[in-house]
Amino acid sequence: MLEKTFGIKKPDTIYKERTGAYGIGFSADGKIPVAMTHLYNGEIGYFLLGGGIENNESHIDCIIREALEEAGLSVMPQELVCKGDYYHLIEQTKTDFHGVGYFYYMEIGDIVSEPTEPDHYLVWLTFEQIKEKLFLPHQIWAVEQVRNICRLRA
Repeated sequence: MLEKTFGIKKPDTIYKERTGAYGIGFSADGKIPVAMTHLYNGEIGYFLLGGGIENNESHIDCIIREALEEAGLSVMPQELVCKGDYYHLIEQTKTDFHGVGYFYYMEIGDIVSEPTEPDHYLVWLTFEQIKEKLFLPHQIWAVEQVRNICRLRA
């Protein structure tokens, strides 16, 4: 499995740790589903479907739950492709944060409901838009890795 760290781990710093699982899939026209929401500062942020693992759930269950909550989209994660982590400071809350993401290739189903998370909307982005708009660098890298694997198999 591919792994990559983003940001710099500062010595003698206590980080808030968060482990999550995320799904990356492609529509028939090559677009990738993401969640659009507002950041703490009011700006718009784009994130892969997925999120923090709750109550010892599996990565697969986390991705399925989060895709429904964030986008109302049914998905089926298929294969773990890579793991990326990111050390950074969340400016608005002055929190040193270490996010660890497990990234899966997923098949995309149908929109089955409205998102249940407030202020989350399903948006479909091209690969070029992903590189411009995704908020977290390890998520951009993960999309590139999944895209490369899918190209090799095509």
